[in-house]
Amino acid sequence: MNDPCSALDALEEEYEALARRLGAATWLSYVGEEEGATVEDPAIVRAEFGPLFERAGPALAACRTPGDDPVLARRVEIWRRCESAWRLDGDPEAVRLRTDLERRVNEHAFVRGDRTWSRSDLSRLSRSDDPAERRLVVELRADLHREVVEDTLSLVSLRKDAATRQGGGTYAEAMLGAEGLPPDMLDPLLRELDERTAEAWADVLRRGREAGGDPAATLAPWDVPWLIEKLGTIPDDRWPKERALPALTETLLGIGIELESLPIRRKEGDFGYGGQTLAVSIPDDVRMMINPLPGWRVWGTLFHETGHALQGVGTAVRSPILKGYEWLAGASVPAYAEGMAELLGLLVGDRAFLERRTDLTTEEIERFLALWRARSLVALRSHLADVALERALYREGTDVDGVERETAERFLGIVRPADAPATWAATAFLAAYPCYMQNYVLADLIAAQVLQAVRERFGEGWLDDPAVGAFLREALWSDGETREWTVRVREATGTELSAEAYLAFLTGT
Repeated sequence: MNDPCSALDALEEEYEALARRLGAATWLSYVGEEEGATVEDPAIVRAEFGPLFERAGPALAACRTPGDDPVLARRVEIWRRCESAWRLDGDPEAVRLRTDLERRVNEHAFVRGDRTWSRSDLSRLSRSDDPAERRLVVELRADLHREVVEDTLSLVSLRKDAATRQGGGTYAEAMLGAEGLPPDMLDPLLRELDERTAEAWADVLRRGREAGGDPAATLAPWDVPWLIEKLGTIPDDRWPKERALPALTETLLGIGIELESLPIRRKEGDFGYGGQTLAVSIPDDVRMMINPLPGWRVWGTLFHETGHALQGVGTAVRSPILKGYEWLAGASVPAYAEGMAELLGLLVGDRAFLERRTDLTTEEIERFLALWRARSLVALRSHLADVALERALYREGTDVDGVERETAERFLGIVRPADAPATWAATAFLAAYPCYMQNYVLADLIAAQVLQAVRERFGEGWLDDPAVGAFLREALWSDGETREWTVRVREATGTELSAEAYLAFLTGT
C-alpha cells in the first residue's frame, strides 16, 4: 500500500531547490554580480512557489498524519501554513511589486544638490547639533517615500484583496497567524510593554530635554536621536570597526564556537537595511551583508547578524520544510529568528562583554550602558509605533499620513510639525518583510530570557564556558522548526515567554 505522505519528500526537494535559488538571487541583488554565479530575477524565482503549491495541494489533502509520527505531523502543519500564507502573497503582481520595491529602496541614492548621502551619513546627521541637518534626514527619507508610496499602496491593496478572498480578518492578522504570532497572543505582550515602559520613556525625554538645554522643548521627529546622544555619548572612534570582528570571534570562542570554521560569508555595503543575513543553503551556505554604520552601531549589527548566521549553520534537521528558510511566511518564525540574532546583539550592552572585549574605560562603560538602555527604549517604542501604523495600513479607510503623526505622539511623545513630510513608506520592510516590526520587540524578550537562563545554568562566568555553545545549538538551533517556537523558548528557559527579563535589562537590574 502506498504511503500518501511519501510525496512530500519530492516536494520538499523542489521546495529547497527554489529556496536556494531565491536566496542566491536575493544576495546578488544586494551585492551585484559575482564570478561564476547565475543571475536570476528574485521575483521570477519567487513566483515559482505558486506551481509548487498547486502540486502540493493533492498530497497535503491525501496525507493523514499518524499520531505516532510527530515530525511528519509537523511537516504537514508547516506546509499548510505556507500554503495559506502564499494565498495572501502569491498574486503575480504582488510578487513583482514586492521585489521591485525592495530593490528600489536598497538602491535609492539620497541626494541634495550635488551631494549624495550614504545611510552612514544619515546616521551621523541625525545626531548633529544643527537642527537643519537633523531635519535634512527626514526630508531625504521623504524623497524616498514619495518615490515608492504609490506602488506601496498598490501592493497593500493587492494584499487586502487577497485577505478578503481568504476570509478571517485583515491581511496583517492573517499573516501574523501564519507566522506563529496570533494577535490574541501578541497584543497583550505589546500592551504590557507599552504600559510598563511609558514612565521610563517619559523620564528619558525629560532628561534629554534638560541635557539639550530646553526642558520645555517640543520634540520633532528629527530630534530624538540627537536628544538621546545628549544623555551621554561615546565618540565613534572609541568603537574601531576593525576591532569588531576580533571581539566577536574571541567571544564566541569562549563559549565553544569557532566562527572562522563555519560556512559564513561577510560583505559590507550601503543598502536599505542595517544588516541582512541570508541562509542560502541551510546549514552549508550563510551570507551576511553589513552596512558600515558609525561607532558601536556596526558592532551591534555585526553581532546581531552573526546570531542569525549561527542559527542557520547550527540547524541539523533533515527535512527542508523544517529548516527555517525565510522566503515563505509560515516556514519560519521571524520573531524567534530575530531572538536568536539578539542573543549576540544584546551582548553589546552587557557590562562583562564591554569590560573584556573593548578598550572603553570604566566611566565610558557606565555612560554607554545608560545610553544603550535609552536607545533600547527608543527602539522599543518606535517599533510599537511601527506595528500600530502597519496594522492600520491594512484596515480600510485609513489616513496613513495621519496615523504616522498620531503614533509618533502616542508612543514617542513627539509632535510632527504641520509641514513635516510623510516618511512611512521609506522602508524596504513594508514590501519585502510585511508585518515584521513586532518581531524585533519579541526578539529582545526572547534573547533576554534565554540569556538570563544561560547565566542561571552556567553562572556569571558563562562567557568562558564552551558548554554554552553546545547548549544553544541543542536547545535552540539544531532541530529547526520541528518544535513550535514557544516550546523551544519554554524548554530552554524553564518558563513561558514574558517581558520580565527584558524589562530588568532595560532598567539595569
